Amino acid sequence: MTRARILACAVAAGLFLVAPALPAAADGLSRFEQAIKEAPPGVLTYKSGKALGDNGFVLEGVIVDPDPDATGSGKAEPVKIERIAVEDFDFASIDKNVAPNFVKLRAEGIVIGAKSVEGIDLKEMVGLDKVTADFQLDYRVDAERKTMTLNRLALDLHGLARIELSMVLDGVEADAVDSATSSATLRTASLAFEDRSLLGTTVPAAAKAQGADADDLVKMTKIMLDGMRDGQGAATLAVLDALASYVEDYKQPKGVLRVTLNPAGKASVAAISELKDPEEAIKVLGLVVSYPGTRPHKPANPAK
Repeated sequence: MTRARILACAVAAGLFLVAPALPAAADGLSRFEQAIKEAPPGVLTYKSGKALGDNGFVLEGVIVDPDPDATGSGKAEPVKIERIAVEDFDFASIDKNVAPNFVKLRAEGIVIGAKSVEGIDLKEMVGLDKVTADFQLDYRVDAERKTMTLNRLALDLHGLARIELSMVLDGVEADAVDSATSSATLRTASLAFEDRSLLGTTVPAAAKAQGADADDLVKMTKIMLDGMRDGQGAATLAVLDALASYVEDYKQPKGVLRVTLNPAGKASVAAISELKDPEEAIKVLGLVVSYPGTRPHKPANPAK
């Protein structure tokens, strides 16, 4: 992973910056401004900025104009961002050409136009010409304990939905965040999805694209879930009940859908990806899915 891509992922999607070694005495804004000098011209511009100590900065009136060579496609619409606040950023790791061991940032007022993302037609999916979003990222690697704590990875699509993820990984080496999944084990994780209107618009759009009715698509999904019930235990059936109920309520969900993982032992990320049996996966991961509107669904063949 190049320095450009490391800093880009941490600050804002689509920024491709190259960060040279910087003087230790420089403040956060100076270090960022020095880095952006080597980025392709016009990739990122902003109206004003200020430092937040040695490792942070704030940018106002940001415009991200992706380089076609970086996106691998034609010219995309610029993305406007009202404000980017980087409270803490590991510039020292960037200087060593490795992923940062800590990042805490928030991007507010990200305006995503109809053609800002390749292959996605916002008008067709959600009936909007643009979407405004906020993004948060907060994680830190403890070098002594070899632990990575993702306090928050959140995306808030105004008026549509909010998704938030947190987790703790063990066995993560400092200066090796970008390759952590090969050796890391999961201690705990939590995912929350709050729908405001997203499913009510995207499900009909997806059905239309397949030449089907939205309710028929929901029925097909429920049939698929029902097909997983045969011979499963209580924990698996509880998960399927929550998912089936949420699917049924796609027009107006009755609360937040939450997924939590609490493995009893050390579950490596690699081993988790190989789990295929639902019952085994739920036991190994300590998986719980909760939804306030959950209703019991009769299994086809209850486990004894």
